[in-house]
Amino acid sequence: MDALLLAKKLHLHALWVRSLETDGVRLNISGEDLRNAQMPNTSLVGAKLDGVDFRHANLTGANFTGADLGGADLRSAKLEGANFSAANLKGARLRGAVLSKANLAYADLESSDLRNTHLDGANLTDAKMMGAKLQHVDMSHAKLRAADLFGADLRGAILRGADLGCTILLGAQLHDVVLDENTNLDNAKMDSDFLSHSGHTPAKSKH
Repeated sequence: MDALLLAKKLHLHALWVRSLETDGVRLNISGEDLRNAQMPNTSLVGAKLDGVDFRHANLTGANFTGADLGGADLRSAKLEGANFSAANLKGARLRGAVLSKANLAYADLESSDLRNTHLDGANLTDAKMMGAKLQHVDMSHAKLRAADLFGADLRGAILRGADLGCTILLGAQLHDVVLDENTNLDNAKMDSDFLSHSGHTPAKSKH
């Protein structure tokens, strides 16, 4: 996408956000190619970004609150500290992305591909992650309280110090998940053989 056109669209979108939708124009760049884009700290609140190709883009600290990213391609993107709260990421491809300390609270990540991502310290409170691919994801110290991981694939995921209180893990694939004494599973809903699949038995677990 042309850089000048994108800059103009972002300016109008910023007006749209600041005016509470009474001025400017909501950003709609569905399906556009923004590979390798340099957009750190950009405000994309409520933007329509479904199907956008953000591969290898730098979106560190960007604000995607309430944005539509359904089916977007964010593979290997830099997303540290980005805000995806209440965003639609259903079916998004995020393999290899860096999401350390990102905010994904209340986000819809159903059927998304998060394999090999870095989610250490991320906030996934109340996130919808049914059927998500989370193999070998680093979620150390992540907040997953009340997240729905029904049927998700967590094989080899690292959950050291993660808060999984009240999380739904029923039907999830959990072979070789890595837990430690600081992993919190209080009131989590899980299959009876959950702990037999893990590398460590956490001290904080109620079943």
